Amino acid sequence: MKKSIGLMLMISFVFVIYLENTSLFSTEKWSGSEVEIAEGIAVNSVPVTQARRLNGSEIGTLAPEFSLKTLSGKSVYLSDYKGEKVLINFWAAWCAPCTKELPALEAFNKASSGVEVISINIDPEDRPKEFAEKAGISFPVLLDADDKVNTEYGVISIPTTVLIDEEGFIINKHIGALDEEGFHVFVQ
Repeated sequence: MKKSIGLMLMISFVFVIYLENTSLFSTEKWSGSEVEIAEGIAVNSVPVTQARRLNGSEIGTLAPEFSLKTLSGKSVYLSDYKGEKVLINFWAAWCAPCTKELPALEAFNKASSGVEVISINIDPEDRPKEFAEKAGISFPVLLDADDKVNTEYGVISIPTTVLIDEEGFIINKHIGALDEEGFHVFVQ
């Protein structure tokens, strides 16, 4: 009985991760005739042209705006990065895959140009400043003290990484740890 419950939970978890990594909307550009055809088609009762402009946490939607404090207390807004490609990494110091991933993210940040890196710590009570200093992190570490931002971005597990394009749309999302090469592939 316990084995079957465990198996069911594992299958459910894999299914949720699959759903989280698929998208209802394609991010590829459409030609003029395809746009005209699509304008008459509804996706969940919203025309395709409007659906691409909705706020949300799914690929193809406009990234939710936020304002969070850095480790030094400075307020940072997502809109501060308007016109730039932004990689957001959600993590916590108690998360073993997160602590292994952050040095790779730091190496990616130093090697990469054209992508702004922001990390959002979802548990500010658990020594994020101490960990960030020890790991030598140079990118901004923001504190999501009330879980508002990770909820808005649909973070169901950490680490989670989200890529936002220059126009503010979510173009990629990954649940789980990445190595430096994985970050380079993720942003392409």
